[in-house]
Amino acid sequence: MYLIGIIEDKIRLRQTLESYIAMESDLSLVFSCNSVEKWISLREEAGIVPDCVLLDIGLPGISGLDAISVISGYYDGVKILVISGNTDPHIAWQAMMNGANGFLLKPFRLADLKHQIEVLKSGGTVLQPETITNLMEKARAIYKTGGNNDSLADFGLTQREVQVAELLLNGSSYKEIAVLLSISYTTVNEHIKNMYKKTNVNSKTAFINRVSGNAPKI
Repeated sequence: MYLIGIIEDKIRLRQTLESYIAMESDLSLVFSCNSVEKWISLREEAGIVPDCVLLDIGLPGISGLDAISVISGYYDGVKILVISGNTDPHIAWQAMMNGANGFLLKPFRLADLKHQIEVLKSGGTVLQPETITNLMEKARAIYKTGGNNDSLADFGLTQREVQVAELLLNGSSYKEIAVLLSISYTTVNEHIKNMYKKTNVNSKTAFINRVSGNAPKI
């Protein structure tokens, strides 16, 4: 039995996915939520670790992009299949860089969903032809420009500080970071102070410019 979790805010699509999974004898629904916040509130109560999470990007509150690394960190070995109507190649790229195992563009045929899940079960990556084309173009652009100057770890950040930095770079507020990483607001603030110190900056804007390679090294 392959266990599925759903985080999707569109009621009709969420219900359709629930019904489809219920009809498949080898699939079982673990949870179905309309937001990341809702998933956070029930994840410990659920107690069952899903094999795969179907995750929307354009969610109210905390975005699906920010949630990818948190979900994969909470569930060891989980596969995350992003389902999104956003055709921007930067979104697909960011989702894959954040740790997603696949990216399905809406609308998609439910008849194809099981096939895509089978690909994930076998260790493959789910990407539609148009998404692959967009990602290849993005990869070529990064190759031509030489990519980022430094990775976050190159600044001496700890693993937790890297997680905080990634969420900060994706636009998450201190409060959202605290919720996603299950730490206090005060702890988030302390991590960010340490990050500023290690990168020799004293503001959020300066930090973003520094780690993005837009400011000269000190």
